Amino acid sequence: MFDWTYRKRLKDDLEIWVANGWVPSEGAAAILRDQEQDDGRSRLPMALAGIGMVCVALAVFAFVAANWEAIPKAVKLAGIAVLVVGSHLLAASAAARGRKGISDLATGFATLVFVGGMALVGQIFHLPSDWAGGAFLVVVGGLAAAWLTGSKTSLVVACAAAVTWQVTRSDIGASDPMLDLVGLVFLVAVAGHAIIHPARLSRWAAISLLWVTYGRWFADTADLLGDGDDAISAMALVGAGGLAAILLQLDPVADLFVKWSSGRPLRRHGHWLMTRSLQDAGLLVLCALTVLALVLQPEFHGDDYIRGLLAMPGLLPLGGAVLLCATGLLLSFKSAKSMALFAAAGLVLLALLAPLATASVPVRAAMCLAALTALCALGTWYNNRAWMLCAYLGLTAVALWLLQVTIGSLLGQSVFFLVAGLLLLAMALWLARLMRRGPSAAGSPAQDREAGP
Repeated sequence: MFDWTYRKRLKDDLEIWVANGWVPSEGAAAILRDQEQDDGRSRLPMALAGIGMVCVALAVFAFVAANWEAIPKAVKLAGIAVLVVGSHLLAASAAARGRKGISDLATGFATLVFVGGMALVGQIFHLPSDWAGGAFLVVVGGLAAAWLTGSKTSLVVACAAAVTWQVTRSDIGASDPMLDLVGLVFLVAVAGHAIIHPARLSRWAAISLLWVTYGRWFADTADLLGDGDDAISAMALVGAGGLAAILLQLDPVADLFVKWSSGRPLRRHGHWLMTRSLQDAGLLVLCALTVLALVLQPEFHGDDYIRGLLAMPGLLPLGGAVLLCATGLLLSFKSAKSMALFAAAGLVLLALLAPLATASVPVRAAMCLAALTALCALGTWYNNRAWMLCAYLGLTAVALWLLQVTIGSLLGQSVFFLVAGLLLLAMALWLARLMRRGPSAAGSPAQDREAGP
């Protein structure tokens, strides 16, 4: 979540907490003063130092390249080793004095020198070009430095190298189960580090690697199937939608399992931040796919959509999302807020599956409109402005598309608005009954913390 949205939400929450007597007015004023003083200047030196660290590493590489013939091979190799070892020693010394920022930058510099050193070694000994092999070594070295020192800079370098390795490790369609397993190991290592050593950049790097890993599996499977562009588009829509729905629902289902179990395991702050980032990414993708499901509707036909749905990259994520949705609805029968999240996710999945049931554009448009409206309501209920922004942008895109398609066709407009109105009225009645059923439970602090920010 962006800092300005956090401050705005904090002010809104403090007003409610002071009114309910949970926080004294003096304490709320002190919190707001502390937030106003933190204007980002404290992070400016580290940001400049990070840019400077990259510039120094580039200067070292440029100097060696400019004096390539004049510098002996032994001096080149020794210089690489000295820079890597010296940077790690500096990082260890800074960490011992409690200077975590300097330690992170020094470790990141050592990782960059290691990357450049591999390229120089290849030039020195005239080794053949192997981007995948080089990226693999960078991933291993970067992850080793990140886990041994807790460096977030090294993790980002390792994640970028892992993305490069996924793209270049083999030709598309030449699937290798062992390489797929190695990719999953890299993903788990990056995500685990982002949880234990929380940082926003690390979390989104891990989420990006997750989508790249899934994309590689999808590309290999699509190339092997060769069912045509329509089936591949349908597989991408269903598979990506299923994975996004899993990201949105996984943590709420886990929270409900914990609620109904006898034990309550300790939850780390990094785990909470990661699950929130996963939910943000999942809802963003769901909004985009709901719009694409409507805009690309002429591309989808019954047989093509079924072939894309039955392919493993489409069927497995969708099946997992449906299972989580059904489980969440069953476990959340006493929590209206959690039930609303799973109901909204289920409605989005139905909108993505609408081409299987009907070829009617007005019905599909109404389903997409209802799904995006449900996501808007969900963001409002959870007081998550990022969710509301994504859903409102999706609604705007759908409205513009409908304006283009239905203009000049009064009958089409009539059918669309009739179906959309009935769906929205049904949703409004359901939400009203849900909120009336347990207003005290829905407004309690314990319930409000369930399965959402």
